[in-house]
Amino acid sequence: MEKINLPFIYELGLKLNPLAKMSYAGSNSVEIWIGAEDVLSSMDLLFKKFPTLPACRTKVSELENARDEAVNWFRVTEHPEWRKENAVANEIFGKIIKIAKELEIVLSAELHTLAIYHITQKGIYSTTDLIEHAEGILPQHVLGKIGQMAIKEVRESGKCLALDCATASAFHMMRATEEVMYRYYVSVCKPKPARKLENWGAYIAELSKLNQPKVKEVVAMLQQIKDRHRNLIMHPEIVLTIDEAFTLFEIAQGAIIAMADSIPVSSKKKSK
Repeated sequence: MEKINLPFIYELGLKLNPLAKMSYAGSNSVEIWIGAEDVLSSMDLLFKKFPTLPACRTKVSELENARDEAVNWFRVTEHPEWRKENAVANEIFGKIIKIAKELEIVLSAELHTLAIYHITQKGIYSTTDLIEHAEGILPQHVLGKIGQMAIKEVRESGKCLALDCATASAFHMMRATEEVMYRYYVSVCKPKPARKLENWGAYIAELSKLNQPKVKEVVAMLQQIKDRHRNLIMHPEIVLTIDEAFTLFEIAQGAIIAMADSIPVSSKKKSK
């Protein structure tokens, strides 16, 4: 997935349209040649982003050949003659303009075939932030405690949420929560050895043994997520709506922040 540079498409049109509207008058041969060079340069950049534009490629190839003819004409023609109209120049520069007109039509048609979509905003979250760094929903001090695996899962969850992949977003957020849950369990229960448990129920059972108000609050949050969300997601016939995924995204965010309060900063962070 790549972000589309819409201003670039606009700027390409600003170069192609004036060239297509030109008419050769003898005195503007240099301007036509420069216009063709600008269009070819922009089309080359466009092909790097969208390699599947076959009709445009054909027209661009024709424009390149016409441009080369113009370059050769300049080389063999005395400079004072560049601004004078003659039959050969009329054919060469007239061809450039003709091809530019055809390219404009073809480009407009082929742009309609590109799979370009507008991604709707989710809540107050910036679409760009959700796609590129959704972990920004968590405070910086929390990110220093939950580990790279959890951060990666939150990032994937945000990306899926932005792209309307609701169930996938929830799945990744549950993985992030479970990763943080393990760190929380190790921090407050101090088990020996500090191994991962089989499932959410096992973590909740161990955490429930602690008679601490803050731990009880976290256990209540985790139990709610497990019963109302996590267990449902594990059934393949369940497909979440985007609203359900959005709700879970924020509920899990709260649980992760709550657990992070009792997790020490990782040694890597401390050494910096």
